[in-house]
Amino acid sequence: MHSGLWLRLMTLTALTVRMAAQSPAVFTLKVPHGLILTALNSSVSLACELSPLFNAESLEVRWYQSDDLNKPALLYKDHKIQEAPVDPRYRGRVSLTGGLERGNVSLTLERVTLEDRGEYVCHVSSAQWYEKASVFLTVKVLGGTPVVSVAEARGGGGQVNVTCLSEGWSPQPKLTWRNKEGTEIRNGLEVLNTPDPQGLVRISSWLLYSPSDTDWLSCTVSLSEEEKKESRILPKAPTVGHWSLGPFITTLIILLLVVSTVIGLFIWNKKTGFVRFSTLKKKANGNDKTESTERPEEEKALAEESGSQTAKETTTQKECVPKEWGEVKRFKVDITLDPKPGNPYLHVSPNRKKVYSKTSKEPKVSTAPHVLSEDKFSSGQIYWEVVVRRNGGILDSLLGEKQSWYVGVATDTATRTTEVVPLTPQNGFWVFKYEKEKGYCVSADPQMPESGNEIPLILSEISAGILTTLGVFLDCDTHMLSFYDADSKVHLYSFFNLVSSKGFFAVLSPCLRDTCPLTVK
Repeated sequence: MHSGLWLRLMTLTALTVRMAAQSPAVFTLKVPHGLILTALNSSVSLACELSPLFNAESLEVRWYQSDDLNKPALLYKDHKIQEAPVDPRYRGRVSLTGGLERGNVSLTLERVTLEDRGEYVCHVSSAQWYEKASVFLTVKVLGGTPVVSVAEARGGGGQVNVTCLSEGWSPQPKLTWRNKEGTEIRNGLEVLNTPDPQGLVRISSWLLYSPSDTDWLSCTVSLSEEEKKESRILPKAPTVGHWSLGPFITTLIILLLVVSTVIGLFIWNKKTGFVRFSTLKKKANGNDKTESTERPEEEKALAEESGSQTAKETTTQKECVPKEWGEVKRFKVDITLDPKPGNPYLHVSPNRKKVYSKTSKEPKVSTAPHVLSEDKFSSGQIYWEVVVRRNGGILDSLLGEKQSWYVGVATDTATRTTEVVPLTPQNGFWVFKYEKEKGYCVSADPQMPESGNEIPLILSEISAGILTTLGVFLDCDTHMLSFYDADSKVHLYSFFNLVSSKGFFAVLSPCLRDTCPLTVK
């Protein structure tokens, strides 16, 4: 028995010595794919391993969040964990637990908080070589029990509008309606997700329903089969006797919806077929202006609008939900611009990352003032960023303020059009625009002619109301285009049901009213 134990010890020692002796000049890192989920206040291991395996005790190992290289969560150097420089938020909560002598440099993070969510970079270097790889951490938070309420639908007919609302979830949960028989209900409903100030998700849904169909309805919000919250309600049609109590109840329900950010989203989604995040604060001419509502007449029609939802919305739009900025950042690609824009007044920089106008007099030309990406995208997910405003400085003073621009995607057919046409989905353009006099807007749904060619937007107070870097996420598989404030990591707007048989090009326009550039980041 002792001889067997001795033999195993000798074998392990020999393997360790062999690994230490075979330190290669070049190596790579192996990390898990996809999101790593963990519960709040728990411990989690962010795996990272050398390939080929060899003793890493002589290397430098640096773990840091996103782009914060000089403020690491953990720094191993000179055969020991360093006290500085490290981010004080992680002090006493991080350690290397994989076994450096075995080539494992995994990070263990204890007492996980909501602020710990995001991208972590495993950076390993020797005197001759270095490698880095990213791991994405998401913290699971079970939200509150859904609040379900009933209101009379517009037009009567025995139908009611049932609302379900639940707050405080992470990551984005799934909401499901079921009837008494357990059958899932999909027709005639809307599901919306919005972030709260803590970065958690508020999910809500509206459903037009006939009470005679079942005795009760259930609304379930879940992260998984085991992690879910459910509420049930008897969706009986209102009667005079029952609703004699109702002035207070009805007012309370409507007031709750009015003050919720979801109201703006729901009304705009009904009118345009798109989703966007509206706000209560707008910056104009450098001064903050607080607005209680965007359109009072729309709030007045809230109960009527919410009850008039039908099953005419497409299945694709119902099932597609805009992703959080942290999720889409993983799909970032290197976008380069076509060095030969069609407009004679546009110039693309030698590195094909900047485009600007050669004039600020807005000449009359017959070609559109935009440039396209060199690559065409027809499948998968793509994310890129465009700097649309600089943060002050001498260069800003010399060039002045950007007067107008637009950024988005265009179809292969649209880009071959030589004439200037309205930038609408009907013409093959899905764009996010800025005009100094008008503010921010998006190209309008061609099926809503009363909106004109543009739909105005008011940016979230979370995003500070002024864009510096615009993030663009194109999901070719689900035909969805989303825009983000990349600095504040806030979702701004999403287009659904993009149509193209041959793919899309990124489109950027600095317009012809100033010489300030747009820069692909």
